[in-house]
Amino acid sequence: MEPVCAVFLRAGWIPETLEEWKLLLHLLQNKSTRPTPQESLNGSLSDGPAPINVENVALLLAKAMDPDRAWSLLQECGLALELSAKFTRTCDILRIAERRQRALIQAMLEKCDRFLWSQQA
Repeated sequence: MEPVCAVFLRAGWIPETLEEWKLLLHLLQNKSTRPTPQESLNGSLSDGPAPINVENVALLLAKAMDPDRAWSLLQECGLALELSAKFTRTCDILRIAERRQRALIQAMLEKCDRFLWSQQA
């Protein structure tokens, strides 16, 4: 039988609140979530979708909320030591993308502001 956290994530449920993330991480800590091999349509065995493990859920958490907040929550839950360098690199990329996105939004707002002021003159 597949663990509860795997069922929810495979169904497309993404935690929205901090408490939901904590519950998911707690469930993940207590269960083995490696999927059993599944037979594909052509009859060969495959591992199925990406495994639901601490690393993959941590990456999802970092994408859903700020990477720094995700790191704090993972430390609070005692899962920070289970993460690889891939997690750190992904968080660094997310931080860079967020800074660039904020800069782009700021530039667009400034251009809109200048345009609206020019229309009043």
